[in-house]
Amino acid sequence: MVVSLPLLPTMETIPSVLKKYFGFSDFRPYQREVIEKIVEKRDCLVVMATGSGKSLCYQVPPLVVKKTGIVVSPLISLMQDQVMALKQRGIKAEYLGSAQKDFTVHSKAERGQFDILFMTPEKACTVPTSFWSNLLKAGISLLAVDEAHCISEWGHDFRVEYKHLDKLREVLLDVPFVGLTATATEKVRFDIISSLKMDNPYVTIGSFDRTNLFYGVKLLNRGQSFIDELVREISKEVATGGSTIIYCTTIKDVEQIFKSFTEAGIEAGMYHGQMNGKDREESHRLFVRDELQVMVATIAFGMGIDKPNIRQVIHYGCPKSLESYYQESGRCGRDGIASVCWLYYTRSDFAKGDFYCGDVKSEKQRKAVMESLLAAEHYCVLTTCRRKYLLEYFGEKNSADRCGNCDNCKVSKEERDMSREAFLLMACIHSCKGRWGLNMPIDVLRGSRVKKILEAQFDKLPLHGLGKNYPANWWKSLGHQLISRGYLKETVSDVYRTISVSSKGEQFLASSTPDYQPPLILTLTAEMLGEEDNGNTQEEFKTLSTSELEGFSEAEKTFHQMLLEERLELARSVGTAPYAICGDQTIRKISLTRPSTKARLANINGVNQHLVTKYGDHFLQVILKLSQGLNLSLDGEEKVPMASLQTNGVTKVSPLTNKSKKLTSAKFEAWKKWHEDGLSIHEIANLEARSAPIKEQTVAEYLLEAAQEGLPFDWVRFSKMIGLTQEIISEIQGAISKVGSTDKLKPIKNELPEDISYQHIKTYLSMRNSGISLETFQSGSNQTGKDDELAYNASNFPDSTLETCPDRHCEDGISAKSLAEQCDLEMDEVPLPVNSSEEQKLSNASEGEFTRKRQKVSETNEENSTKLKATESSVVEWMKNLDEGATLSTILEHFNGSSEDSVVELINGLECDFLIYRKGNVYRVL
Repeated sequence: MVVSLPLLPTMETIPSVLKKYFGFSDFRPYQREVIEKIVEKRDCLVVMATGSGKSLCYQVPPLVVKKTGIVVSPLISLMQDQVMALKQRGIKAEYLGSAQKDFTVHSKAERGQFDILFMTPEKACTVPTSFWSNLLKAGISLLAVDEAHCISEWGHDFRVEYKHLDKLREVLLDVPFVGLTATATEKVRFDIISSLKMDNPYVTIGSFDRTNLFYGVKLLNRGQSFIDELVREISKEVATGGSTIIYCTTIKDVEQIFKSFTEAGIEAGMYHGQMNGKDREESHRLFVRDELQVMVATIAFGMGIDKPNIRQVIHYGCPKSLESYYQESGRCGRDGIASVCWLYYTRSDFAKGDFYCGDVKSEKQRKAVMESLLAAEHYCVLTTCRRKYLLEYFGEKNSADRCGNCDNCKVSKEERDMSREAFLLMACIHSCKGRWGLNMPIDVLRGSRVKKILEAQFDKLPLHGLGKNYPANWWKSLGHQLISRGYLKETVSDVYRTISVSSKGEQFLASSTPDYQPPLILTLTAEMLGEEDNGNTQEEFKTLSTSELEGFSEAEKTFHQMLLEERLELARSVGTAPYAICGDQTIRKISLTRPSTKARLANINGVNQHLVTKYGDHFLQVILKLSQGLNLSLDGEEKVPMASLQTNGVTKVSPLTNKSKKLTSAKFEAWKKWHEDGLSIHEIANLEARSAPIKEQTVAEYLLEAAQEGLPFDWVRFSKMIGLTQEIISEIQGAISKVGSTDKLKPIKNELPEDISYQHIKTYLSMRNSGISLETFQSGSNQTGKDDELAYNASNFPDSTLETCPDRHCEDGISAKSLAEQCDLEMDEVPLPVNSSEEQKLSNASEGEFTRKRQKVSETNEENSTKLKATESSVVEWMKNLDEGATLSTILEHFNGSSEDSVVELINGLECDFLIYRKGNVYRVL
């Protein structure tokens, strides 16, 4: 008896799921690798920055394998937001928890009727074993533990109930466990793996660098004047539709700032632990749905927000740890748009160690809390790059000393030699034997005679009183700079901190005398200059509205704002959040392209099938109405009208001038020298007319930009010049497949041998985006007798602009015009020889060779005489065999039995049905 086994889902369905449900054509770095490992049932630990796409790692596998994915999440409000957003993507999602009012959810979940099921750790550990047994029969694809750092006692949000999740291992024997977090030091990562009893987990640690975020810190004097200025500045952002969270360390601060917004006539939400649950829930709901643009909250609001379009996160007071600060500030700009994180602190914030340790029972955790507070304090008083400090704290190496997007890197600050003052402070700390905190040696330097100094006889030290010219905060600021630069070190014992001289500091002291010290240039901080903030915050805030819409015309800016308002109204009418319908990035793309058809709407990154099906007609009507009212054209994305697309492989080239606004004269001239004068990259870089040679790499970059601007380009010749072979292309394709994204080149480069350069990667990506077929490339060695075939294949390059100008000599030393005459062909039928690797000159070719050329063309024409008609199934089946996809011209050429209009209409329909998608000008099957 033959048993037919069910077909297992294949990896080819992963891109289909990504486009269909999430609207994206490419994965971000590391996502695809993790998804594939989960589908293979391997445990995974995923440490990736907020906004980098962690959630996709557990959302895609259940849709691929058609089994329920279980997600353990710490907060009900967070689960509710995620369920709401997933439903708007056409994904069956629900949650189990105390706030669930639909009592049928439990039984439906047990029968496997949901793609993704969220639950709290308490719920996961208390549902009966029968629930898991029944669900296992229906199928479980994974158990994901979100915010997994809560498992670890070394984590900043340790929760005891997370420690019990390992019990599920005994029940869910063949289910992969996935831990996900945005903040996990090496200790925390080890703790997560151990606590969840992970078996040989696949560990992915992405970059913690949120490049779209600006980081700034400012010392302030607490008072109403500062709060009033804060309210005025935030009100400007509210006017542009940007959302802001203000995190406070106390409920008193929350209420005071909330009151100031109310008195200023600005609607704001408030969220803290002493509010009743209903009020907190309503405040959260209004903020998530853009009914309120400002939220003033304690850290209780930290993990419970899944809103991607927050433009400012402001901390009013130093957070208790860098982990919590990174987590909270990470709520900002999750959609990738430029956003701002400001932290305002006072010295008193650093004395809250006892308070934070109040409920902590174990000595291990008290030590972790104190060390975390210490790191946050160092971040506040830092004078060097804040981004570099953050990245290195989380174990990420960062070679750049300046990021260019934090206050310390953007604002030039005064520096001077502080070697004498540093010598006095380090010498005094050394004399105090390293048994005290920073306050004691500072009091000694300032000449204090308090009881503890007299009892320790520190008043007898020769250093006593030598630093009385500076206030205590001046010395503290100096002390923190010396700590950050490695001259001093702080040690935590229980809730106490002691300071001592490091080995680097000892070397400095050894090379110093009371009369001479080696130069030590340090920054004069605001405290040293006596410039504590008294309310003047205006220059500290960054206006985002201009940079957000850079490249928009005034009419497009108006269109964008009106489209945001239309999205808000649509969200209100269906009872969801605006971002759940589509994100701000997608709205920006729609505003720039203004699609006129569902197919063009579906092609925009971020537009999923659910949006097109449910809201597509509405969006198109709104786009048409707004465009007409503002006198804007539709389909701004299209560079070439559909009717003018070439259907053959040869593009006729007329004399060109530099009409591109983006291409500088230097780049255009380099292209002319290469394309029209036939010079090599080396010759262009070393032109005699230049005052000095330029790098050949620079010339290559110029030429690629010209190609991307649509100027005629011989890709085969260019590839030979830079040494791009088929073998290298295959290596690059493999690296891209492994990384899962082309957003950043560095992860791709890291997967490749050293001899494959960034230039090779950029060229391949440019060719791919231009729809260039790679089948015509030969693997490094020339093959005799293949020149005819190469010439013909080159003519099939979709949308490639092969050199056909009759006034210019082609690569093989013969003009296109004379070649046409010898072959007795019409000009637009000439398959030009463009492969410069064939050194044989056509002018020396025998008559027999040209006869064979004509025979090949004739054979091809006979083959093309078989007319193929395009149908939905025939197009999709044909495209399944094209790894590199096909341009419209290639599709029209293949299905030559159908009219152009009918093929275009059919392709549009396939796009709307998400059977194919377009990236650049290349169509690929899903």
